[in-house]
Amino acid sequence: MLFLTNQGRVYRAKVHELPDAGRDARGQHVANLLAFKPDETIASVIGIRDYQSLPHLVIATRSGVVKKSPLVEYDSNRTGGLIAISLRDGDEVVSASAITSSDEILLISRKGMSLRFTADDESLRPMGRSATGVIGMKFRKDDELLTMVSIPKNSDDVKQYVLTATDGGFGKRTPLAEYRSQGRGGIGVKAAKIDEGSRGILVGALIVNDSDEILAITSSGSVMRTEVSQVRETGRDTMGVRLVNLNDGITVVSLTKVSEE
Repeated sequence: MLFLTNQGRVYRAKVHELPDAGRDARGQHVANLLAFKPDETIASVIGIRDYQSLPHLVIATRSGVVKKSPLVEYDSNRTGGLIAISLRDGDEVVSASAITSSDEILLISRKGMSLRFTADDESLRPMGRSATGVIGMKFRKDDELLTMVSIPKNSDDVKQYVLTATDGGFGKRTPLAEYRSQGRGGIGVKAAKIDEGSRGILVGALIVNDSDEILAITSSGSVMRTEVSQVRETGRDTMGVRLVNLNDGITVVSLTKVSEE
């Protein structure tokens, strides 16, 4: 497994090295397993079997910068981690993914904008580990990147959906086909209609199928499990419907997918 941190470093660990515990166990802080630097936190975790099947690592930062580099460059036993991207002042890593050059990338911002583009070498050329990267997406005032998801080359745009959720507990799913491929570096198109007064900002965005389930994690530590097929299908420029019932003062903080095996 590769652990990408907010400060742009990559740490590697084998699954059998991680502590085995029950669902309700608190677990061990990953900083006790890996030699994190001060103030480093995990931005993304990537499970890999080898360094050839998905030969590139793509990293995205809060300011909309993206960078593609050969995954094999991170095949190292160095306990102190490796530099994966040189960050500009005030920027940090928010997401990463292992891909092929035939895949596409979907960037989604906290205020509900999105940009889809191909990850081929013409659009996103490979760079060395210490490079800064290039502009992946631009933002309007007070917006920033929430997440990046990869779209495999042979994905079915009709049967797959982009599922979004806000911190206020509202969510929706929209056919992937409504997110047309564009050039890298633009503002993009709407992924959700955001009403900050009552429905907050986006806290999660996933590529899902009808057979998947999602887990919504709240600020109180609760986990709500929902079938994707039960989430209403709507267009891109909509708010969505109540996905999670929340008590006063509680928000949704993250979203993850449980795929059918």
